[in-house]
Amino acid sequence: MRKFEVVAYSLEEAKEKAAEMGITVVRNVTQSWKNANSPMSDAEFKVFAVEAMEKNRLTDASGVGLIVAINPGSKDTKKRPYEFINNVVEGNRNLQRVIEIRLKDTDELVGEASKKDDAARLAKELMKKYRQDMVATIVYRVTEGKDVAFELNYSPSTDAKEGKYIVFGNDKNSF
Repeated sequence: MRKFEVVAYSLEEAKEKAAEMGITVVRNVTQSWKNANSPMSDAEFKVFAVEAMEKNRLTDASGVGLIVAINPGSKDTKKRPYEFINNVVEGNRNLQRVIEIRLKDTDELVGEASKKDDAARLAKELMKKYRQDMVATIVYRVTEGKDVAFELNYSPSTDAKEGKYIVFGNDKNSF
């Protein structure tokens, strides 16, 4: 049997995180946990977990488990959960033209040059090292620190809070 804690904004999100960790949640047993006087110590919780698994006939099934909501979370229901901050710049932005040489498969930046001829020479040299298809793209970079156009800050609704969930189920590990 395996037990772990999940922090999430909702029960559905907690179930998704549990599935990523290898246990598919079959049932929410929070009410049974409350009826058993909310056992929190490891020994008491282990007894509760074994009884709950037997009651739900999951003792022989692997990869499935149950979930308990210790402190249930609440979702962010805000329609626009952000704060927009526009960065107004006085004057013109100075731009510098750069040719970036990237690998086609991974889009990894392997070199850059300011002129097309220099970029072609550099790409031919890099081809000896990487031996992969490459692409050269023209990029304009802003100089003098005026490169920020705007900021978008996350601001959840005031009621949104993360909850604490305990997931337990059959696995090869024990707790």
